[in-house]
Amino acid sequence: MKRGILLTGCILIASAGLLQAETIGTADWVGVWHGGLDGQPGVALTLAKDTGELGGTLVLNMVSRDGGLAHVIASEPHVLIHPRVDGNAPSFAVKWRSGELMNFVVARSPDGTATIHCLGCGANAPVGEITKAQ
Repeated sequence: MKRGILLTGCILIASAGLLQAETIGTADWVGVWHGGLDGQPGVALTLAKDTGELGGTLVLNMVSRDGGLAHVIASEPHVLIHPRVDGNAPSFAVKWRSGELMNFVVARSPDGTATIHCLGCGANAPVGEITKAQ
């Protein structure tokens, strides 16, 4: 009986530690992150835990250089699919126009900024720098 209580207590303590570690890693990422492209807004990543689980949106802007000056010609909002924080790196997918999923990962830089990268977009896929809005 005492062994069962001790085992249950150990499991509860370990579970609480895992939940705390996940919460700390996720909490660092919750907020609005912005990145630019040619001096224009290029990407906006919003992460929240309103439902108790990580969720959010990704807005990708298309920037054109037609006419000489860069300008935003379209914005594509996407709901994050399967968002999670592994270690201290958020990853998620978004559904593209064709219906296929595009997978993204975000990594923190030592200077407090982060980079966002599309994993399945080919070798020349851009890696964008994003910063958290204060």
